[in-house]
Amino acid sequence: MSSIGTQANNVVKLWLLYELTHSAVALGLEGLCFSIPIAVLPLLAGPVVDHLDRLLVIRVGMVLEIVESVGLTVLVAGDALQPWMIYVAAALAATRLSFAIPAGTAVIPALVSDSALLSAMSLAAIVWSSSALIGPAVAGLLLATAPAATVFGMNAAATLVALFVLRPVDAGSPVSKRSARAPGPRFADGLRFLLHRRHLPALQVLVFLTSSLLIGTETLLPVLAVNLWDGGTFGYALLRIAPGIAAVVAGVVLSMSRAQSNPFRAMMIGLVLGCAGLAVFVRVPWLAMGFTLLALATVALVGTQILVTTCIQQDTPDRLRGAVGGVTVISQSGLAGIAAAAMAVAASAFGAPAALIVATATVLPPALACCAYARRHRPSRLIGMTDLDHAAAGSVG
Repeated sequence: MSSIGTQANNVVKLWLLYELTHSAVALGLEGLCFSIPIAVLPLLAGPVVDHLDRLLVIRVGMVLEIVESVGLTVLVAGDALQPWMIYVAAALAATRLSFAIPAGTAVIPALVSDSALLSAMSLAAIVWSSSALIGPAVAGLLLATAPAATVFGMNAAATLVALFVLRPVDAGSPVSKRSARAPGPRFADGLRFLLHRRHLPALQVLVFLTSSLLIGTETLLPVLAVNLWDGGTFGYALLRIAPGIAAVVAGVVLSMSRAQSNPFRAMMIGLVLGCAGLAVFVRVPWLAMGFTLLALATVALVGTQILVTTCIQQDTPDRLRGAVGGVTVISQSGLAGIAAAAMAVAASAFGAPAALIVATATVLPPALACCAYARRHRPSRLIGMTDLDHAAAGSVG
């Protein structure tokens, strides 16, 4: 419920910003306002999440999202929305998510066995991806038939429902609450742990590279919909639905597959197919063909990301999952968002199709190199969680 509202919220914010400015640079600036806080704050947020009740952190994040959505509803309804307000909203959302995302990610591995982690991560991706499919469709329909304030109000209501549904969950369970006898991790423990696992930094770089392409493409969709295919709001909503469909497919396939037995080969295949698909996506003459290619490319790239993040979670002890998850948030949203903003600036100068083609050609070689390096240096035997905790204690203590 909350994710559907969030996705619709994001679609409408970008569309309103483009209507106010008619500028690809403005879209990139919005991404920059989101990315700079989330490139820094998770380093502080991760250890905090590991020390606090993780479910409480998630709930507080929901309350802050409701406040943001109500504020946007009032501004739009009063015809008072300005571009700088959207930039501020992006920065506040990044601050909230800097805590909420590591908390949510850290909960999942504590709920399932190690052998089921890929399936669980894939199903979690399906939940988010389903909302990425439904949210833009709802947003596009409402943009065509109702005031934009309706979408922001819907997000507030949906998040309120999600907060109510989460109420019965035991906030004092071992999943969410740290042991009173265990000291909270220090600020640098997550980074130190990553440096002691030679393959993990390479996987973090891989998260950054794939996310840069995904976020950059998403940022440019309003420009592509209007200028390349003359699709208007319908074309924009259709293109925003394509990644959602693709991510659902990727999650379903991976949740039932045995790709975890040889994840790096699957990652390399996904990287090649995803980059090639995006490069061709901006060269086709018809919107329907572009929709299909965007969906196929996103299947490959999202599937790669699910495999990468699963490997990271598998190889991280529970006491450091918030801290390491914070680094992943920086790679996936912060630094990648900054790279996407640079792509938007390049699109303003050279055109969106050229910027996206150059981005795919730039990302693919280092991404394949990171994948090969991580494959070479990852331990051949996955360490169990108990052993990981002991290893982490020795390496960071």
